[in-house]
Amino acid sequence: MHDLHDMSEETYDIAREQYERRYMAALAQRIRAIREERGLTQQSVARAAGIASDMVSRLENGHYTSPGLRTLLRIADGMGVPLALLLPELPGPAASPESTLLSLLNSVAQRAQPHELELLLDLARVVIGRDRP
Repeated sequence: MHDLHDMSEETYDIAREQYERRYMAALAQRIRAIREERGLTQQSVARAAGIASDMVSRLENGHYTSPGLRTLLRIADGMGVPLALLLPELPGPAASPESTLLSLLNSVAQRAQPHELELLLDLARVVIGRDRP
């Protein structure tokens, strides 16, 4: 299997974007779950964190997709939990950019007719073999 560095920049960027989106969705779900477990409202967390009142809502709903470390620290502090508790586990290999590409390739193959699958297999053999000794 090729290293991620062997991917085209555009292909890698697409896979990386999908990977980041999944992580941010997991972060949003985690923040909401912890807030609700603690019986807090979005407004009370924002007030305690000293951030804009709609920021927690936007983060939980996926409309704030790149919170800085300071914001996450403040939200954790506002909920009275350590930052590490907010962060979801890093997605395993199934969510990596490389496996995202494999999933995309698999979905293309599943839509192909049998004769197209043979062509895809021939093409893959040519592409994979091109940089091998």
